[in-house]
Amino acid sequence: MMARMEAQGHDVTYYENIEGGHGGAANNRQAAYMQALAYSFLHERLFGDTAE
Repeated sequence: MMARMEAQGHDVTYYENIEGGHGGAANNRQAAYMQALAYSFLHERLFGDTAE
């Protein structure tokens, strides 16, 4: 799917947690990391790269 989207010119950002199961995280630390990635991505898309 990513290759097809890239071929069509779409911006594709992808992260795969290979340690988790169907829930995407094997423990609370990994779940927190995944949430932080999602919120960081959202913040960057909404406000630009304004990390301090």
